[in-house]
Amino acid sequence: MKFNKNKLLSFLMVVSMSLAIICPMNVLAAEKTESKMHVEYAPNKEIKSQEAEQVTKLISTKNTEKPTKLEKKVDISSAKKGHLQNGTGTAKVAASESAVTAQSTVVAGTVSGYLTATSDAELYSLSLQPGIYLQAQLTTPANPNLDYDLYLLDSQGNILCGSEYFTQINGTNGTLPEALGYITSGDATATYYLYVHSSNGGSVSEAFTLDYSVSGACDNYEIDEQASQALAFTYGTGGAYINARNLSSPIDNDWYVVTVPSSRIYDKLQITATTPSANTCSVQIYKNAASAGFAMQAVSSNGNNFSVGTGTYYIRVSNAKTMEEYNDTDIQNYTLTVTPILRADTITITDLNGTEGLNNVVNYPGYGAHFRTGTGTLTISGYATVKDPATNVTYAVAGVGVTGMYYNPYWDRNNTPSCAVRTGTSLTDSSGRFDVSIGLPSGVGGEMYVSTRSYHYFDVCGVQAYLSDNTNVRDEETIFHLAYTIYHG
Repeated sequence: MKFNKNKLLSFLMVVSMSLAIICPMNVLAAEKTESKMHVEYAPNKEIKSQEAEQVTKLISTKNTEKPTKLEKKVDISSAKKGHLQNGTGTAKVAASESAVTAQSTVVAGTVSGYLTATSDAELYSLSLQPGIYLQAQLTTPANPNLDYDLYLLDSQGNILCGSEYFTQINGTNGTLPEALGYITSGDATATYYLYVHSSNGGSVSEAFTLDYSVSGACDNYEIDEQASQALAFTYGTGGAYINARNLSSPIDNDWYVVTVPSSRIYDKLQITATTPSANTCSVQIYKNAASAGFAMQAVSSNGNNFSVGTGTYYIRVSNAKTMEEYNDTDIQNYTLTVTPILRADTITITDLNGTEGLNNVVNYPGYGAHFRTGTGTLTISGYATVKDPATNVTYAVAGVGVTGMYYNPYWDRNNTPSCAVRTGTSLTDSSGRFDVSIGLPSGVGGEMYVSTRSYHYFDVCGVQAYLSDNTNVRDEETIFHLAYTIYHG
């Protein structure tokens, strides 16, 4: 940081105008005495730490409308038919045209293919008993000129559900995969079809990948495989968490939607999903770039400390590993946590500690009462906080950088900037507290005070604590830097 001595000089008290910057020596009457006090610079005010509240109920925002890009029925007899391929890995493998019974075991597989032109399609059949949770995920080529969609049909070709994201290329990750989920019903085994369809374009060289998974178990909040089915997640200043959900298959997608208000005391969010299971979680954050429908634009690929503005954000929790690495014998709940990264608006110095102890204040008549220290380590301590205007609650701000600065105008007058300015940095802890240590140079001794037993040679200096990324948020104090003492008997 480029040092602005005028800013720091401004808080040196009016008495400093009579100091050595103007007059290098000011000897006070010998009969005046030195007075020592021990104080705390600012009383500890009620500061509340962020405490995430548990979410016990999620509100469904499911879109119950049927897909709109196709007619409500597909002519199965004329559709091009593909075959589901065996998968590999820990999850049990589904065979082509497989019949899956209701069980806790996860059965998964993968197939790939090509759509060569607009309206081209591939049809894949499954035979499933009632009570089976079917999930499918279509990874399309990372080509902005292609738009593929995914549907589930019954045995007559009626569209049961579908996924129709508009193509939105997100760097090397391409466009968000189409995904759907469906719980089978009825009294007997029935045939279902996964239908991959091109609503725009085609390619003979860029393949799509269709992953599918079937199981007899899922958490109580399914089905939410796509953004249109996202569950509303609300949180306060302290944040919120939920631990009632799991990833029941290697392609399970859990979606949440959060709303960032215009009146807030944060500009960043941290969103994490952790689990004791070996099936680790991935968190991605999206915004909808479309005015109608969904075109999912990636905001963050890891959920940590990403910048937010007023509006709606979508959270996708999914399996962080490959399908082959997924372990269906170790399905455990994950904990999803949303934490606002608070924006500090106040820095308060509460303690100064130096060679003469903690908060050791000396009253030099004519100079006032200020903390005094000698040459050595000076520690500036305090808190970074922010007040919620809606509740008037003051919150501790954790994890922000704080810079402490010492300024000695006497060394500055002597054109010795290395001694005139010293700085140190620190991060606030979970309670918002910071401790910045600064190594002080030798004092000049530009001022003198005569006590009954000694001469005190000292400098009137300033210290500051400010946010490292916002120097306008700061607190400051005048201190005495004792250079040396001579006893006169």
